[in-house]
Amino acid sequence: MFMIFVTLEHILTHISFSIISIVIMIHLMNLLVYEIEGLRNSLEKGMIATFFSITGFLVIRWISSGHFPLSNLYESLIFLSWSFSIIHMIPYLGNHKNDLSAIIAPSAIFTQGFATSGLSIEMHQSAILVPALQSQWLMMHVSMMLLSYAALLCGSLLSVALIVITFRKKIDFDLKKTFLNFLSLRKSFFFFLI
Repeated sequence: MFMIFVTLEHILTHISFSIISIVIMIHLMNLLVYEIEGLRNSLEKGMIATFFSITGFLVIRWISSGHFPLSNLYESLIFLSWSFSIIHMIPYLGNHKNDLSAIIAPSAIFTQGFATSGLSIEMHQSAILVPALQSQWLMMHVSMMLLSYAALLCGSLLSVALIVITFRKKIDFDLKKTFLNFLSLRKSFFFFLI
């Protein structure tokens, strides 16, 4: 029975990582080529499928270990990736157009990619909870803290994106102004030569 749970965890983790990788590729296609409405719908469906596969992983881990899956760094990072998926779905439920996905999808893939590839195999094993985390109130506290970390990371990345966009517009405006000054200087130089 334990091997079935381990196999299901492994499959669900790789399915969610694969789906979110495809979502990132579609984002890049939309960014570099042009936006296609059908691809936007598949982006949203991909993030929802990622949410359900990570949820399945967490539920299976909870059933197999007998406690809420926050006992080590691997489970915490997977829970953080799940939190990013939750944050992605909240605005989508309201207006069916989510521009945060361009920030949330890479955040989810980086946390999940580090959890699955960057950590050793020994860290993937579920451990017994330390006595301090065996309280139900403390488990609620830890899970809410991880959700708040995901919200804080999304807000921070959104503010960095806003700064980049603002300075990019300013630099583009300054480059246009410099280019126009260069053209007028070149015209006056040619008139001076004639």
